[in-house]
Amino acid sequence: MNHILKYAIENNASDIHITQGKVSWIRIKGALKQYGDEISLSDIDEFIEIVTPEILEGYKELREKKRKKPIDGAFKYMFRRFRYNIYLGMDGINIAIRMLNNRILTLDELYLPDEVNRFTEIKSGLFLVAGPTGSGKSTTLASMIDKINHSRSENILTVEQPIEYIHISDKSRIEQIEVGIHIYSFAEATVSAMRQNPNIILVGEMRDLETVQNAITMAETGHVVYGTIHAKSVTESIDRIIDIFPPRQQEQIRIQLASVLKGVMHQTMVRTSNGGILPLVELLAVDDVVSSMILNKQKTNAVRDYMRGKAALGNVHIVDNAIWHIDNSRIDVDSLKNILSTDDYNIVRSILNIRKRGFCG
Repeated sequence: MNHILKYAIENNASDIHITQGKVSWIRIKGALKQYGDEISLSDIDEFIEIVTPEILEGYKELREKKRKKPIDGAFKYMFRRFRYNIYLGMDGINIAIRMLNNRILTLDELYLPDEVNRFTEIKSGLFLVAGPTGSGKSTTLASMIDKINHSRSENILTVEQPIEYIHISDKSRIEQIEVGIHIYSFAEATVSAMRQNPNIILVGEMRDLETVQNAITMAETGHVVYGTIHAKSVTESIDRIIDIFPPRQQEQIRIQLASVLKGVMHQTMVRTSNGGILPLVELLAVDDVVSSMILNKQKTNAVRDYMRGKAALGNVHIVDNAIWHIDNSRIDVDSLKNILSTDDYNIVRSILNIRKRGFCG
């Protein structure tokens, strides 16, 4: 295990995948490769005992198959921070490890569009970052919080599981709470937050009714709330929030959400031309028209069509973001084939073909 972690650090890997009795896999610049010898269960046991002794009880239950729920956490090794998820599979114990940056990257360094900056300046309301697991949602929000921290005075509370990036208070006061270590749940943390006087709260995961309800309530009462949600698109994010609630409450939640939602950004990772990865994003800035669409249950295509025509308001259509990256030689069109929808991929190709023929740009 030590050799694997050292190799990952030396090669700036992003992820390590360990399965008992098998050779480990390491992701470097987006590509997976095998490394080292087979990892035995005793190797994993020793790693847990030395590096994360606080989870020994839960790990033993998982090892003996008395526990089904995976174990999340973070640890430090050779001055680097790692996030881990320990889970059971057909072959036994598995560990998925993500190597975290020591330094919080800026929004520019993450190659996020300039429009994201305006959402670090909102004075109240809810901003969501959506995407699948591993799409960089936590990294984006850490960067946004970091920008606020270095630009103005705020009382900031983050609730995470685990804490991935350590913030050092600068112009703002920042307190970080880890679910499972400092408090039992996101729901309990968001209830407590109402009595802790934060101006800004980051909710690392909005996945249950009570957490979402508390986040919306805080946004209604003048707080800025940043949160993540697992969703396939900007518009699905809105539906996912509403669908968490039972049918009898959904109309009221739709009204509340329409009044507090400031923006939604969906992101997914795409391979760069030099073998790295960067986030491909779609950003919806919520104005009165979008609020009305939410209230009136407008179809997904209507919202996306409106986004494409209102870039001046801060909207970023995924097609435009893809073209921006291509224009700056960060990605090529082939890398988008399995990421964009067929319609969006064809639009990108059409724009590039028109340019190639010299009709525009």
